[in-house]
Amino acid sequence: MNRNPLAEYRRAQREVRRAFDPFTRRFCSACVTPCCVRPARVQPADILLAASAGWRPPDGIDAAVARAAEGWMEALLPAGEGSAPEPCEYLGPGGCTFPDDLRPFGCTAYLCPIMHAELDRPALDRLRRLVRRLEAAHGDLMARLERPTGNGAEEQERPSGGARPWRR
Repeated sequence: MNRNPLAEYRRAQREVRRAFDPFTRRFCSACVTPCCVRPARVQPADILLAASAGWRPPDGIDAAVARAAEGWMEALLPAGEGSAPEPCEYLGPGGCTFPDDLRPFGCTAYLCPIMHAELDRPALDRLRRLVRRLEAAHGDLMARLERPTGNGAEEQERPSGGARPWRR
């Protein structure tokens, strides 16, 4: 049986969101150390996946991908002392602006310290299981995206123009 890795990833995202949403509604708006700040956990792949499903960042895909790459560099620099972190650029009045089933992987898989403090052991264990499933689905999806699909990446026409495919 050949499963669609994108469909599996989106299904795992929805399950995690259903489990996180009650906690998010209760705690996130009053959090004094929010996790939805810059540099965000948004990767270029997150933007491209969401865009493939019709989501559009406010300033365009190219700018969003460039900003995500810049976020990697920001994350490597020492944190600014005494400065309050800015909110994530994808955080809107109703929360994350990404589609619910294609939120950035790093954000969706993050179990914050307040979750560890406020949730009972069974709830936290359930979240950990869901996040492990999400991690596996994300790994499968990324592996599929990195693997040639036979649409020209594996086989190409011979340089002489012959019709027989050749392999590198």
